This record gives sequence, C-alpha cells and structure tokens, in this order.
Amino acid sequence: MDSNYHLFKKSIQSKGKTVHKWYYYWNDPFTGVMRQKVCKGCKTQAEAYAFVSALPPLFAEKKITIKDITKYMFVPGSEHVERNKKLGKKWDKATLRNKRFYLNLIDQQFGDMELKDLTIPMVTEFLINYNRSGSWKNNFITAIRDIYDEAPFMGLPYIPKLDFPSFIRDSKKKDIFTTEELNILFDESLWINLSNDKYRNHPQFDEGHRSIYLMLLCCANFGLRISEGIGIKANQFLFDQKMFVVDGFYKNDERIRTNFNKKGSEEDRKIRVVPIPDNIHDIMKKYIQENNSGPDDYVFLRYGHPIRRWLAEKWFKQALEFSGINVGTRRLSPHSLRYTYITRMRRDVAGETVQKIAGHTSLAMTDHYTRAAIPEMVEAVKPAAEAANRLFE
Repeated sequence: MDSNYHLFKKSIQSKGKTVHKWYYYWNDPFTGVMRQKVCKGCKTQAEAYAFVSALPPLFAEKKITIKDITKYMFVPGSEHVERNKKLGKKWDKATLRNKRFYLNLIDQQFGDMELKDLTIPMVTEFLINYNRSGSWKNNFITAIRDIYDEAPFMGLPYIPKLDFPSFIRDSKKKDIFTTEELNILFDESLWINLSNDKYRNHPQFDEGHRSIYLMLLCCANFGLRISEGIGIKANQFLFDQKMFVVDGFYKNDERIRTNFNKKGSEEDRKIRVVPIPDNIHDIMKKYIQENNSGPDDYVFLRYGHPIRRWLAEKWFKQALEFSGINVGTRRLSPHSLRYTYITRMRRDVAGETVQKIAGHTSLAMTDHYTRAAIPEMVEAVKPAAEAANRLFE
C-alpha cells in the first residue's frame, strides 16, 4: 500500500442507525489539501487495506531517460547552450550540428534507458560493431560524457561517469602521388575531357573545368588544404615577390571565409607564405586578369559562388578515375596533394624552411603558423623558391 494513503474507521448515521465504514485520506500532491474517500464495499480492515493497496501511487516517480536529458542539449538558444556560454564554453554552428548528430545516434540506441542503467559493455559492444574510425568512436564517447554533465540539471542525483575505454585512432596519413602521376593528373586535357563527358547531356550547366582544375592545381603547388584552396582570394597572390599568403580558409557548411588559418583565431591568425612556382605564377596572374577579379574577390567560382567542397572532391575522384592512375590500396584524396607537396619539398629544402611553408611546429606536427610580419616570412621561405619550381620534376 502506498504510504501516502491512510486508513481510518468512521461512524456515520444511516437510516437512523449508526454504521461503521472504512475510509482513506491523503494530501493532494498538487494543492496540499487533505481529501478523503470511502473504501467502497469494505466491511473489514483487511478488505479496506486490500482496496487501498490497489490504488495508483500518489507520487509516481517520473522516469527520466537519456532521451529526456539530450532533448535540448547543443540546441542553439537552449538553456543548455546559454548556461555553458556563461561558463565560458562556446560552440560554433558546425560544432553544435556535429554534437547533435552524435546525440541523435545515442538516442536511437540508448535513448529509452535511464542513464544510471547504461553500462560500459553496452556502449563498447555497440561501437566495436559499428564500422567507423577510432576517432569517430571516441567522439561518440565524448558525447555520452556530455550527457553525464547535463544530468544534474535535469534534477537527477549525481551519477558517476563511467570510465569508457578509448579507441585507437586511425592515424594513417593519406598516400602521396609520384612525379609521373602528378603530371598525368594535372594534364589539363584530361580535365577538359572530363568536363565534356560530365555535361554531354546537360550542356546548359557546363561552366567548364578551369576553376576546379586551377584550384586543385594551387593546392598541389602551394601545399594547401582543400578548404584553403576554395577560399583563395586575389589579394593572396603577391606576384611581384612570387609568394602566396595563406591567411584563411572557407567554411563550406557556413559559407563564410575565416581571416585566420586552421587552429588559429582572430587574435592569433597563424598566417604563412609559400613560394609560387614560375609556371603557376603566369597561369594565375593571367586567370585573375581575365576574370577582372578585385583584390578581395574569390578567385575560383562555380555558378557565382565559391566551389562547394563536395563538388571539388567529386571532380578530383572522377579525374583520378579518368587518368588511369593505378591507385591500388592507396588512399588518394585532395589532401594527398598537401602530403605530396610536403614530402617533395623535403627532398631539396631544409626541414625548418618546410615547416614554415607547411605550417608545422615540428617535423611531426601540423597547423601552427608563425606570427611574423609577411615581409619577414617571405624572406624566411625564399630558399624554397627553386624547389617549388621542381615539384613536378
């Protein structure tokens, strides 16, 4: 019997007689008012007890599931996001979307459970059988840890975080191209034929191959990430010094360009410069002049906008297939152009100079760029100019 119900016997007058009946009373959980009712048909205390025992609990404890906790987590404008802002944690739109992606997967698999019932084997078994990289699986675990952090704000008592094992990250780098393969892949006639083939049945959509071809050619010759290539503006070319300034990258998901490099910020931009090979210098100077690009204009456009990343990757894959290059088991992607560039520059250039060009803090680390003034940076990488001209040799 719910202990919030209380039995009592009461004497009443009925048809001139005194009758003893069993009642029960309780305090209304919403108003606090005491209420009472008769135990219908009960003549003995045992019958009254049985009657009350069958009544629904007054204070049914609400089950808070994992899905309840995650409902508004990482939702823009939610109490969760605003609270974390006050605690100094801020996330951009891409991060919020990524976090929600993992939470939605967690909801699908474990959402109807209570957090206290979640176990290490449940999560580990699920991830072991999920065909994703170690890094992806570790991000999934991080999202679960976020749920533990949010649980107290849902009124739940403290639940200790489980010590989930981390998965080994797939650290294998992208493979690189040989000299012969670079020359085959960037033979412009191959890209012309690819473009003709792609738009044979829909010529009205054909803007040619040149913007995507030249963007990827710049990635190969400057050691750029594809987001840096997409975000190239005309003022990054220092044609007089034969240098190219890498000072930002394009965020395709938000369709904006940063004014700082990857791992940098508005306060610490981490700019770097790279030599422009002679042949690329002339090609790009002419291309920018022909398109009347202003200093702050994007150089490589598709239908009037910066090239979409997925489209550039698709063209690259198709060009690779068109080229007849034997890929084998290698993982060749646009990022392979950056790896190839760094590898080939190290043949002829001191490691410290390559670090400045590629943006490395050490021969084993990436993504850190000096804050030196651009003229000083140009001087620092001048020894690499000749090597840049031999990239495709």
